[in-house]
Amino acid sequence: MRVLNYGRSAVLIELDSADEAAALHSRLEAQPSQGTVASVVEGLVETVPGLHTVLIRFDPAKTDPARLAQRLAQLWPGPISSGDLVDGRVDEVRVRVDYAGSDLDDVAQFTGMSTADVIARHQLRRYRIVLIGMAPGFYFLAGGDPKLRVPRRSSPRLDVPKGAVGLAGEFTGIYPRTGPGGWQLIGRVVDELWHPTRLPAALLSPGTAIHFTAA
Repeated sequence: MRVLNYGRSAVLIELDSADEAAALHSRLEAQPSQGTVASVVEGLVETVPGLHTVLIRFDPAKTDPARLAQRLAQLWPGPISSGDLVDGRVDEVRVRVDYAGSDLDDVAQFTGMSTADVIARHQLRRYRIVLIGMAPGFYFLAGGDPKLRVPRRSSPRLDVPKGAVGLAGEFTGIYPRTGPGGWQLIGRVVDELWHPTRLPAALLSPGTAIHFTAA
């Protein structure tokens, strides 16, 4: 964990993995009644998750970067794993997937599993949205099984279908609409998670916990 000053009223926490960033954000957002970090970090105003970072905004009248860094070091003496994910400000959302992605066979071959094993492993884990970006509404999710880490396609597609679920490195991604992309596609979300005329357009927000199920 590395704590960097970020202006007069914020610090940027850099972590070694997306799982650690998701776990830290989850704990900071947890309800105080759970006896978690949110109840013992004085001056906490807002947390903003990133891929491997968490931005913490604080009240300068109550704390400062040095005291905040010292408190975080006391609370986290060692690495945080994906197993440390806890319920925070949102409940787990079940997302239904039609596992008929055009790269499912390739993912199975790359990982040395059957397609059924790939699907089963993808459904076993709890994920957390760590970022919405790359394209409007594209969800980056951390927390996946390390055995499902695969590289991006060597040749990106021009037309990835709307709702496609893809794998790339340590992340699972959900495409909000038809467009180009190079992730390994294993399925398609059957629910509407993004709509440009809805406010907010993204149904889910960073920090949301997700569990995938077969449609």
